[in-house]
Parts: sequence; structure tokens; C-alpha cells
Amino acid sequence: MRGTVAGVLSLSLLSALPAAGQGQECLADVKMPDVGQWAEYQGVMNKDPYTMRYAVVGAEERDGTPMKWMELRMVGAKPDKSMVYQVLTPGGPAEMDQAEEIVFKPGEKPAMKMNGMMMKMMRGQLKKNSALGNLCEGLTLAGEEAVTVPAGTFKAMKYHDTKHNVDTWVVPDRPFFMVKSKGKDFEMSLVSSGDGAESSITETPQEMPGMGPSR
Repeated sequence: MRGTVAGVLSLSLLSALPAAGQGQECLADVKMPDVGQWAEYQGVMNKDPYTMRYAVVGAEERDGTPMKWMELRMVGAKPDKSMVYQVLTPGGPAEMDQAEEIVFKPGEKPAMKMNGMMMKMMRGQLKKNSALGNLCEGLTLAGEEAVTVPAGTFKAMKYHDTKHNVDTWVVPDRPFFMVKSKGKDFEMSLVSSGDGAESSITETPQEMPGMGPSR
């Protein structure tokens, strides 16, 4: 489970980059969208079709630090291919290893809350995951071009990630920036975006057994 979560989070961060640079400078302008903003994509991951929605579904403070709930909802062809992840984080990709809480709901199973000792392990995974630890490495601006997706035709900046062999087209004033991203094992295209997103998890998440109480 930890590897799955880290992989999905790294994909979401790679698809949200609006600027390129050296070192970690490319992260300087990557900010979390406002609460309620969302972007929905049609995609294929490891040959399986998915609909994916990125959204910011809430905000709160932890120890005086403002944080936001980022949600990734993946809907597959079958219930066991669907998943909702929610991560409470202080901001953009540079701060993802400071995540305070993760909630996930696999298919029709109960929602679970990851915190305590499990979160310490997850932070370690996020910090050393290659896509997160060296997010800017190999990222170059390939130029400006028009790209057509289900949401329409956009004048976008195209970035190429040589490290992961991923092409991403971004429009900075769109929620979550990305309009299209394509790699060896996945492809995502923007279908629609807007405001007013609410949490896809309506139940009270259960504590993961043996992981200690929430903060």
C-alpha cells in the first residue's frame, strides 16, 4: 500500500509542474490550488482505463501551520480498480514529505486513516521516492504549442522530463496546471475543471489498526 500511495502522489506532482529550472527552483511557483478547485482527467495507467479527479477539498491548521486536503479520486472499470486518496499537506511538492495525514478508500471498502507510525513510514517513502526527491532533475522546456484534449484546445507550454521520459503540457491559469501528460505506462487528458469540489469520502474514516491515535 505504501508504494502505491507514493507512486500515485509522485504522478500527481509531476503533472502539476508549471515551471522548469535547475535544482529545486522549478518548485518555487508550484502552489496548491484554492479550496474547491478541481480538474478531471481521462487516462490510462498500466493499460487500465481510469477517470481521475484532482481537487482541494478542505483546509485546516495543524500546530499553527495552514494545511490543505488534496484529493485524488481514481475511478476504474471495476469497483476494485477505484480508489480515493486524500493527503493533508502544507503546500506544494517541496512539502509533500511533511504530510500530516492520509485517508484512503479502496473501492467499496471502508475509508481508512493513516497517521501515527504509519505516517512516519510514508514520509520516508515520499522523501526518498525518486520522482519526489529529485523532481526538477531532467525537466526541460520543449516550447509552446497547441494541444487538443476533451476539454478543448489550449495554448500550452510543453515540458519534457528526460529522467522519467514524460511529456507534460501545462497552462498556468488552469486548476492543477496540467492539460495533458504522457509517459511509458500512462496518459492523462483534461476533460473539465472548475470550483466547488467537496470530499468524495462522506463516511468517518476508520483508524488503521495498531497505528496509534490521530494527532
